[in-house]
Amino acid sequence: MKKYLFSLGLILLLFACKDKKTALQAGDIETAADFVAFYPEASLPFIVADTMLTRKQNDSMAIELNTFSKFIPDSIWRNDLGKTAAPKFYALGRTQEKEKEKYLFTAAVAGNKRVVYLATFSRENKFLQAMPILKTGFDRYTSAYGLLDSKFQITTYRETRKTGGELLYKRNVYFYDRNVDNFTLIVTEPNEDIIEDVVNPIDTLAATNKFSGDYIENKKNFVSIRDGRNASEMVFFVHFEKNGGKCIGELKGTARFISPTVAQFVKSDNPCSLEFTFSGSKVTMKEKGGCGSYRDIQCFFSGSYPKKKAAKAKQ
Repeated sequence: MKKYLFSLGLILLLFACKDKKTALQAGDIETAADFVAFYPEASLPFIVADTMLTRKQNDSMAIELNTFSKFIPDSIWRNDLGKTAAPKFYALGRTQEKEKEKYLFTAAVAGNKRVVYLATFSRENKFLQAMPILKTGFDRYTSAYGLLDSKFQITTYRETRKTGGELLYKRNVYFYDRNVDNFTLIVTEPNEDIIEDVVNPIDTLAATNKFSGDYIENKKNFVSIRDGRNASEMVFFVHFEKNGGKCIGELKGTARFISPTVAQFVKSDNPCSLEFTFSGSKVTMKEKGGCGSYRDIQCFFSGSYPKKKAAKAKQ
């Protein structure tokens, strides 16, 4: 009887070990569905605080760099951690909006720098977009967190205190807009005097066509143009902040040239329409249809932006 019980226990132990998730290696998964399923299910609201991020991560949720890169582009984390870094990745959680996008939380660790990324995947497990929602090891602050709530709104928050005790904070709220395949800023509550660089989601795309490049007023107001699928298309990303940051607009999309120097962005399921006119070394943007979903009420997608000179290649 004891021998039987010992054998039964050994069998159960073998099955338990077989089912236990271990660190992903290059050959462990074959499809994006396997990659998504590796992330543990999480309930909403899902919050990650800076104090949690600085703790030792769960090694059983580790993801090898080569595996991670198959399903989420390296350009996502290289913007924060540099081109030479080899970060470690850890699956934190996964949730899904009913019959819509899936949301994956990943911690990237490179030395004392740690970032939590929120990535969206389609119902068919196709990667869509990703953004950082929490960073440590970059700036000094008192506390910070990233949050996805039950309405699938994304909040980033950080605060610090001045020498005199004054509390400074910055709170941004975004949502994933499937119409433009991007995260759109809908609420900002800054009372801190901090200038942050805007992340350009198309920065790494090819820019070989005549009008491709960056048209910049400053770091907070620019139009970025990249090559489209053919000569009649262009990919663009626009970000502006007016009236001291009280009026913010942001939009990413594909425009078609309707003349040699004019490109137009139109969405069949949305009234928003933009027109880009190229002349000399500048682009003039004009809002032709209502784009209120992508900007505050008091401002519009408009203005002229000078083209930034491309950096000369080193000899």
